[in-house]
Amino acid sequence: MVKAMKKFGIFLIVIALAMLVSCASASMDLFDTKKIDMGGYTVTVPDVTGINYPQVKSVYATITQGETDWFSTDISGYYTQFHVDLNWGDVTDSLRLKVYSPDGYTFGYYYDSFDGSNNGRIELNINNNNGIAEGTWYCEVYGYDVTGTEDYTI
Repeated sequence: MVKAMKKFGIFLIVIALAMLVSCASASMDLFDTKKIDMGGYTVTVPDVTGINYPQVKSVYATITQGETDWFSTDISGYYTQFHVDLNWGDVTDSLRLKVYSPDGYTFGYYYDSFDGSNNGRIELNINNNNGIAEGTWYCEVYGYDVTGTEDYTI
């Protein structure tokens, strides 16, 4: 009887773990930042160079573990895309990016692997066929896993 109860207990633990993994996978799909579609916005990996859309003014900065840096760009006029390019080039360190629109949407968290490769760079386009919001867009850069000081541009 005790052996049967132990086997049943192990069975229940295995079932619970399987359900947890299944739920975690479903949750990951809900929060997959490549699939965001809210308020008409979508986030994509750029497929062309020489973009003629607004982007964060190119700035050189440094960051350390746990530090947060903020950058902003004012957008006026009709555009359908906002381009962000965070580049540190050192794959041994990890930075995280989050973007805030003036109309109250938050995009992110984005990590190095967002575009499918770990190359010390997070590059993305925030698109809206109806036009992106005019006003101040903010970018939050966070030193997620940094040894010493990491140089980067955004």
